[in-house]
Formats: sequence, C-alpha cells, structure tokens
Amino acid sequence: MATMSATAERGASSQARSIIIAGLVIAVVGGLDQTIFAVLTQPVTLIFVFQYIASAFLGLAAFAGGYTTALLGLLFHLVVSFVVAVVFILAASKIAILRRTVFVSALVYGAAVNVISGVLLPFTVAPKLPVTTLVVVHGLIADALFIGLPLALTVWLAARTRKESF
Repeated sequence: MATMSATAERGASSQARSIIIAGLVIAVVGGLDQTIFAVLTQPVTLIFVFQYIASAFLGLAAFAGGYTTALLGLLFHLVVSFVVAVVFILAASKIAILRRTVFVSALVYGAAVNVISGVLLPFTVAPKLPVTTLVVVHGLIADALFIGLPLALTVWLAARTRKESF
C-alpha cells in the first residue's frame, strides 16, 4: 500500500513538474512569437501587445494603463499558457491515444487552441482587429509549433522518464 501511495505521489509530482515546464515554455516561446509577429507586421510596440491581451478584460482602458496594464496582460498570458498546458497534460494522462500519438495530438491541439481563441476573442471587450490570411495562417502554424511541440516533448519526456525509473 505504501508503494502505491509513493508511486501516485511521484506521478503527481512528475505531472506538476511537466505542467510547470510546459506552461513556462509555452508562455515564453508563444509570447516571443506573438510579440515579434505583431511588431513586424503592424505598427505596434511590445507594450501594446500585452495591453491588447489585458484589453480582453479591461477594454480600451487597457491602452491608457501604461506598463501596469501591459504587466497585467503578461500575467493573463501566463495564466492562459498554464491552463493550456494543464488541459493537455491531464488529458494525455487519462487518454491513451493522446500518449500514443503525442506529437500529432499535441500539434493538432496547438492549432485548435488558436481556433478556440479566435472563437472566444469576439466575446471579450478587446477591440476588434482585422483578421487577414497571414494572421490566420501564422496563428495556426505558430500555435501548433509553439504550443503543441512543447507539450508533446514534455509528455514524451515524462513518459520516458517514468519508464526508466521503474
């Protein structure tokens, strides 16, 4: 019985570590991608990108808040990154096909996150931005790579580590 409890604890600890690592990687890599893409394709600043994220909750007032609302946008970005990681990693721990096809599943999940955010964004108070083919294609590919790939690697490495520790 004690062995079973220790194994469950180790599994939960490994899962928490995977979520933290994946969430941070998604936040950093995804944030860099979003910021670089926005700055290169539109006349915006780094501060504007994170203020725009905050505007989903604050509306136009986010753009008058300076660094404070940009930091709030960064916090929202981090929270969403961790939620995205939690959903996939917990789903992969329960659904065998996600583990067996982890790279394909995670890439599809990353692209799906982009689609879901595109569906949800109009229901926020963020100002509407023009949707172009470039924005859509970039979003699908970038989220597949910068969300899906880190998740796939995290789940795959955690599974390899568990197998080696037994």
